[in-house]
Amino acid sequence: MRPQLQILAKDCFYIALATYILYFIAELVYPGIILDYFDLNILLVAVVILGALSIVEAYKY
Repeated sequence: MRPQLQILAKDCFYIALATYILYFIAELVYPGIILDYFDLNILLVAVVILGALSIVEAYKY
């Protein structure tokens, strides 16, 4: 993976992780505010994939 794509994957991971944490906290405080419209498992899968991609690519260089 080119360095630009590695940086993009890393940044997307941080954004997805922060979004997941904020949505999870919002769901704990106000039940049903997020889960009525969006499944958090989809976002969690994206976080895991982007995190794994960032880790794998970090060790290639």
